[in-house]
Amino acid sequence: MSTQDAIILFSHGSVLCGAGENLREIAERLRAGNRIVEVGYLNYSEPRFEDAFVRCVEQGATRVTVVPYFLVAGKFVKVDLPREMERVRANFPQVEVCMAEAMKDHNALGEALLDCARRAKPPAEWRNLWNNASRFCRANPQCPLWNTPRCPASSSSG
Repeated sequence: MSTQDAIILFSHGSVLCGAGENLREIAERLRAGNRIVEVGYLNYSEPRFEDAFVRCVEQGATRVTVVPYFLVAGKFVKVDLPREMERVRANFPQVEVCMAEAMKDHNALGEALLDCARRAKPPAEWRNLWNNASRFCRANPQCPLWNTPRCPASSSSG
């Protein structure tokens, strides 16, 4: 029997609509190599981890590697993620489940941080995040933009 690998990029999620777009774009790039790649969140954002796992299985995955999208292995990686992984393992015992490490001291991380520093924005541009986030509105009352003129889904924007 052959093994079909899949990857789940795991993050904690955010109440700010659009915060997960970066991770979604990374998953899209990784899928270009005919890989099964899904994004799964612990809370706030969709899809939740278990839903991402089910999508991998539905695509034929027999081994799922969970890659924490975190710089350090804190509580989300050491406590919450293993709990989520045990839950899906119980529901899908035929699927091998593995966990990669957080980025921590990955060799490419130093250069990536320097690149981020080179692209730093002045204070006048910091609010671009707020302006762009509304493009990805999920009609989420927990979002900091909800009920502001920037939110296309709440009543005050209408």
